[in-house]
Amino acid sequence: MSREQKYNSINDCIQPPIHNIRAFGYSTGNFGKNIVANTLAYFLLFYITDILNIAAKTAGVVILVALIFDAILDPLMGFISDRTYNRFGKYGTFILLGAPLCAISFIAIFILPLVSDRPLITLIACLLIFRASYTLIDLPHNALLARISTNSQERAKIASMRFFCSSVGSLGVSLAAFHIFNPKVGANQALMFQQFSVIAAFFSLLSMYLSWFSVRKRDRNATNTLPSIQGQIKGLIIIFRDRQSHVVILAGFFAAMCIPIFAKGLTYFCKYNLEDQNLIAVGLTTTVVSQAISTIFWAFLSQKFNKSTVLIWAHILSAVSMSGFCLTVSSSGLLFIFWCVLIGWGAGGIWSVIWGMVPDVIDNLHLKTGHRSEAVFVSMVVVFMKIAHGIGAGVFAFLLADAGYSANITQSPETLSQIRWSMCFIPVAGALLSIIVLIFYNISHETHRYIAQGLLAKKLK
Repeated sequence: MSREQKYNSINDCIQPPIHNIRAFGYSTGNFGKNIVANTLAYFLLFYITDILNIAAKTAGVVILVALIFDAILDPLMGFISDRTYNRFGKYGTFILLGAPLCAISFIAIFILPLVSDRPLITLIACLLIFRASYTLIDLPHNALLARISTNSQERAKIASMRFFCSSVGSLGVSLAAFHIFNPKVGANQALMFQQFSVIAAFFSLLSMYLSWFSVRKRDRNATNTLPSIQGQIKGLIIIFRDRQSHVVILAGFFAAMCIPIFAKGLTYFCKYNLEDQNLIAVGLTTTVVSQAISTIFWAFLSQKFNKSTVLIWAHILSAVSMSGFCLTVSSSGLLFIFWCVLIGWGAGGIWSVIWGMVPDVIDNLHLKTGHRSEAVFVSMVVVFMKIAHGIGAGVFAFLLADAGYSANITQSPETLSQIRWSMCFIPVAGALLSIIVLIFYNISHETHRYIAQGLLAKKLK
């Protein structure tokens, strides 16, 4: 028996391969999460400044506070879900209850502030409720990946499926932008946001239910041993002592803080620098379609080469393409499309590959400690990503305000320059920081084979 065959047989003893249809069904949860999350990631800052007419600095603070609140809930959610097991499995209860709450609160963000006497306070309340309900579905869904597959290469494939579904969700958002930012809509732009929020919330709810029901047996049948509180605390301490955990958390932090700024800035860049709101939808759609197509490419590479190496390549492509966009794009045309394609291609690798690394780190921690705290580690990754995303959005908003940005007027040359440089070179800095961190990651496919053998040996004792 070859080493590869031996590895596959070991993993089959722990858990047989998951059928592609069920794997894809699970992955549709990323569509459900992304269609609501990316609506806010792309347009929330713009919605607050240009629709609700709230100052950019205040908008940045609101977004930061909401994401930090969300991040505070994640560790608590991780501890609770690791200690939960019932007839809906380990994570089913949270997804089934959280999905409708998330859908309703998402719609409220785009309706209630516009009819409220105190739009800012109403907006903050809606955002906090949404972030809390989003935590109920996001963390359990991410942690499920470590339960439905024990094979490192299969996880890489599923991670790519997940990102493909994320990209389809983002595509829905970008296609909606063609209508939302149509100049003929004019004063009805707020209504367009409201209508889309209802459609997006419905499909989010539907796909989250489909996701869990596709793999419900694996959620129910996987080990239901509940860790003690002492074991969870020990596992948390190990996370902060383990170098591989540090690498994944920091790489996710730098990427989440910097990379999404391009999409946020693109809305302002097209409206004010290029003076063409139609290009917002064109740029976002081009980027997202490129992301979706690239998942096949990155899935192939991450199964053939070590995941950290592939992730470094994706960051290099991202940094080069962001720089090219900043230095060469001054109007609509082929250069605009070309760089958006490359930026999307790089982002496809960044967001798909890193989530394929998370379950491997969980296995490594399990082997070291004897405790399997899936949700606790996932919560740490998510916490730092959300805090980073909030910091990035806040920094971008403050830079706009300091450059003299004011909504719906002709911007000064200083403001236009700030939009261009911030939206491109902050992501470049994030890519370079991520590359430096990823150099220290050493869980290769080969290393994971030995981890899997060690876990099987413990299981058979």
